[in-house]
Amino acid sequence: MGTCPFCRAQTLPGDSICYSCGRVISGASGMDARVKGEFMRSPTRRAKQGVAPQHAMSKGSAKRRGRRKRSRINQLGLVAFLAFIFFTPEARQYVLAKWAEIQEYITEGLAPYQTYPLEAEYTVVRSVDLWNNDSGDGWLKESIPIPMDVMSKMSYRGNEPHVALAYTDGTEEPLSQIQKIKNIELQIDGETISIPANGEPHKYKSNPIVTQQGSEIWWPGKGSGSDFCSIDNCVRIQMNIPENSHETVDFVVTLESTSHSWWHSTKVDGKLEGKSVGTSVHRSGTFDEIALRGEGERAEDLTELKWYDRGGITVEDDVYGYITYGWAIDGRQATAPTIYQTAASITASLPSSLKDNAYAYARATFDWLNDNVPYDDFAPGTARGGEQCLEAGTGDCDEQSNAFMSIMRVKGIPTWYVFGALTDPQFERWEGHAWAYIMLPMSEEWCEANDVILETCYVEGSVDVVNRKWLVHTPTAFIDWIEPYSFEGQITDGYYSGGTSGGIDRLRSFYTEDYDVSSADWDNKWLGEKLE
Repeated sequence: MGTCPFCRAQTLPGDSICYSCGRVISGASGMDARVKGEFMRSPTRRAKQGVAPQHAMSKGSAKRRGRRKRSRINQLGLVAFLAFIFFTPEARQYVLAKWAEIQEYITEGLAPYQTYPLEAEYTVVRSVDLWNNDSGDGWLKESIPIPMDVMSKMSYRGNEPHVALAYTDGTEEPLSQIQKIKNIELQIDGETISIPANGEPHKYKSNPIVTQQGSEIWWPGKGSGSDFCSIDNCVRIQMNIPENSHETVDFVVTLESTSHSWWHSTKVDGKLEGKSVGTSVHRSGTFDEIALRGEGERAEDLTELKWYDRGGITVEDDVYGYITYGWAIDGRQATAPTIYQTAASITASLPSSLKDNAYAYARATFDWLNDNVPYDDFAPGTARGGEQCLEAGTGDCDEQSNAFMSIMRVKGIPTWYVFGALTDPQFERWEGHAWAYIMLPMSEEWCEANDVILETCYVEGSVDVVNRKWLVHTPTAFIDWIEPYSFEGQITDGYYSGGTSGGIDRLRSFYTEDYDVSSADWDNKWLGEKLE
């Protein structure tokens, strides 16, 4: 038996037509049989009853058209239902929030980023090259800072903080060590001199180490006069450079450095220490609460509107014309109108509920500088102040840090300098670097809700504007010196000058002698923060 290809009824061998539907199934002979009416048997067994297939198809199409009509009605109903839901305030808020999450996820995934090691141990060399191309002898008096161990909160006024947060039940959140100095050596005149960690015990000018070539080395601690250190602990060097000679002084530091975050955010990699006790826009206190944290010492000492006076010297620059070097940090309306107006604009851009939020103001300033002030590859040799940086619309690391700290001080947020050197994640290339530290309080409500003692309820974190590092330390940043308090910040000049010389040319640089990087790393996304 066979099967009709049209109606699927059973057929017998020799059938030329289907006795169920009447269609020709075997060529012209079948057509003849159909025309003549030569149906020699009854309809095939199990044949389907009803109209011919073409009629059935027509009827089926009509059914489908009916279904399509009902489908369109259903679709319209669904659209109406969704419109009803969407235009209710609650539903609209929910839908928009979910869409914002999707947009944020996509944006974050496409954002540029820098990868950093989680931990690293390395040896960095601060090298001083000296050339005497004259016919007479030259001389050098150099002051090299002794780098210190650095914790996630720093000692101040002789008070050593022991905890990140202290709780009312007596428990404590310990500090993290972000930089640990392991060894320091001075290589001079072909000799190697070991320098004690943190510069103690001190060695004074009255009893220096003297090399075979007559160079004198000592590390006296902070004091006044050329025999002491103006910038805190340092190594003092006094040496002669013979005519037509080249000398090198290498200050070799071996250290361990660890990534650390003072930012409590889902955008912070969970591998970084400090995140859990960090600050955020939701944890932040107001400007008025700054003075109520850390015994008010930072608020009292590091919030002055003018800081680090360069003497008002006017210098001609090949690119920017004449530049007057006054106060590096200046938040006064009369002398820094661009800084003052920018601070006002940033405040105005914040939601009404965040106008007094210290974190929101600082973060908005950080994002604004990243969006509006590009890096200046041809910045003048002496760093412009914050006002001059904004006027020029560009700036290098020192200058953008000056601008950031100036805007902070308009609102009374404590800020201070950090100097050192920065390398790439492969530790191949170094350059001198400057960035900022900032103190931010958590709110009284958050502190009390989490049983944190108010005095300890704040963070001191690193802000590197030009490298887009918000409240984070990376091992690629070698901390050479952190600014202590001095009257109007004048101690900073001692770091920039570094000493005196005569009859010679001097060049300071950094390079890696050895390094060992942890296998773990993390990505720092270059994204602004949506403040709500």
